[in-house]
Amino acid sequence: MECDVEQLWRDLFSVSDNMKAIYADSRRVSMFYQVTVSQLKMVRTVYDLTSLSGTGVALKNVAQKLGTTAAAASEMVDMLVRKKILERNQDPDDRRQVRIRLVPELYEHFKRIEECFTELTAEFHGTLSPEEQALFKSCAAKFSAFVMKRAAEQGK
Repeated sequence: MECDVEQLWRDLFSVSDNMKAIYADSRRVSMFYQVTVSQLKMVRTVYDLTSLSGTGVALKNVAQKLGTTAAAASEMVDMLVRKKILERNQDPDDRRQVRIRLVPELYEHFKRIEECFTELTAEFHGTLSPEEQALFKSCAAKFSAFVMKRAAEQGK
């Protein structure tokens, strides 16, 4: 049986779009029409790094993760601070350090979206047999790794 690869990627995009639509919040979603793709990548990076640390992230870590200079990252952070998407705070443990994070309202919004996505995925996963669960997990991981590798090869 031949796989229609175009339909496969369209289905993957559709899953992503529909998951986002389930938890759309027009107040916050409209904010994203005011940011560039690079700024959106910055927001996602700050969110991911902050989720790992729990406190915010140093500018140098953001710049490193994005593969840019600290000066370029700082300019983008300044723009996103003015748009009330990110905030800068002094590190309570080291007042010389500044921590960057999403504004609390947006951070909590993203956390709720992740919880919704996790519940939806778990619900679907529960409808699969153990064999299908293992196959689904394996295929999703392999495809993700393949796309990440290709993006890295292209410097993105």
